Amino acid sequence: QAGTLKICAPNDGTPPSVYHDETGALVGSEVDLGKALAAQMGLKPQFVESAFAAVIPTLQAKQCDVIMAQLYIKPEREAVVDFVPYLYSGTGISVSKEPPAAITGMDDSLCGKKVMVAVGTTAESLSQEQSDKCTAAGKPAIDINRNNHADVSIQQVQNGQVDAYLDTAETLGYYATKTGAQIQMAGQPFGTIKIGAATLKGNTALHDAIAQALSDIEGNGTYAKTIDQWGQSDLSIQK
Repeated sequence: QAGTLKICAPNDGTPPSVYHDETGALVGSEVDLGKALAAQMGLKPQFVESAFAAVIPTLQAKQCDVIMAQLYIKPEREAVVDFVPYLYSGTGISVSKEPPAAITGMDDSLCGKKVMVAVGTTAESLSQEQSDKCTAAGKPAIDINRNNHADVSIQQVQNGQVDAYLDTAETLGYYATKTGAQIQMAGQPFGTIKIGAATLKGNTALHDAIAQALSDIEGNGTYAKTIDQWGQSDLSIQK
């Protein structure tokens, strides 16, 4: 459609990437990036919402021009779409701002610490691996606790009931910037994977235009400002 960049977005996304606020409006870091890219290209953004599982079929049906939907860049997806990477996703460790636990990242500083993770997550498996390393080195195991409610876990960190809470780095950034949670990241995100804007395979004109627009907003500071507002500076593609 002339003058419009139709962006496929999930209607079942999660903060801070793509989600609905209390008014029902579509918001998030990827929504803001999509608007910035469209503006740089001289186009009006229009978001086409579908279930996450349907975003690639929706693109293939040409109901949108590009997908911005926390879409991890994986080989099986690269076989059907072309990506312009714009963010990293990763796992992070949050500790209380005052006083922070002496944790420096996914390392021996976690030995003997009480941490909270969500069930079935990368954070859970990595914590268990690190705990095994601790005990193998003759150090105390990590006391791993499980809770699927991020807000409850963050409250426990703030109250000093647990030393740290592990989740996706973007989720932790969201709580630190948008909910007033008194938490901070310990060390850098790890286990990172790139997220990108996906266009139809072979649509090189649009792919190249998006890549150029991304380069432009990185150069003029719009990119950094946008992701900083959502607590995602540690996940910048510019690093």
